Amino acid sequence: MKSLISNLRPALVATMIVTATTGLVYPTLVWAFSRLLFFEQAEGSIAFCDGEPVGSYLIAQNTRGSGFFHPRPSAAGSGYVGDTSSGSNAGPLNRSFVDTVVPDRVAAYRAENGLSPDRPVPASAVAASGSGLDPDITVEDALLQAPRVARVRKIDPSILEAFIWRLAHDKGWESDSLSPVNVLALNIALEEERLGFSPDPWVGGSWDHRHVR
Repeated sequence: MKSLISNLRPALVATMIVTATTGLVYPTLVWAFSRLLFFEQAEGSIAFCDGEPVGSYLIAQNTRGSGFFHPRPSAAGSGYVGDTSSGSNAGPLNRSFVDTVVPDRVAAYRAENGLSPDRPVPASAVAASGSGLDPDITVEDALLQAPRVARVRKIDPSILEAFIWRLAHDKGWESDSLSPVNVLALNIALEEERLGFSPDPWVGGSWDHRHVR
C-alpha cells in the first residue's frame, strides 16, 4: 500500500501542476496580454457606427440594400450565420453548381450593378468562401459595385473609387485588383459620410480600427 501511495503521489502532483499551468496560468496570461496589446482584436474586432456596435470586421453580414456594398455569397447556415460557419463544398467539378447556381448569380450580379450581358463578373462575387463569412471582397468587385452605390447615395463615383483603393489591403497579390477590401468598413464610411482620406487603416498587417470607425 505504501508503495502504491508513493508512486501515486508524484503522478497526482504532476497532474495538478500541469492542469494549473495549462488550464489556468497560461490562458490567463494570454488573455491579459491580448487585452493589453491587442484590445480591440481580443474583443472580436467590433465595428462601431455613430458610436453603436454594428458587427465585427472579421465576419460578413447579409447587407443587401442598393446603397451598400455587398459581400460574397454565403453558405453558412441560412446565409451569414456566424455560429454555423461553413462552405457549400460545391466547386468547378460540380455540374449542378456550375450549370445552375453560377449562371443565376452572374445574371443577378450584372442586373444589380447595371453591367452589360457580356461583362465578366469576378469569381469572388459568385462563389462563396470556405467559411461563408469572408468579410472582404476584391477591389475589382468593389469597383463594379461603386457606380450603383454612388448613384443611390448621390456621391461622386471618382471619390468613392479613390476611397476603395485607399482601404484596400496590400497583401502582395500579383494584381492590385485582387487586393481585398473590408465590406463593413466601406459601408460604415458611407453611413457616417466619411469618405475623406484618413490615416491608412491597414497597419502592421491588421486593421487599425481607430481609423475606420
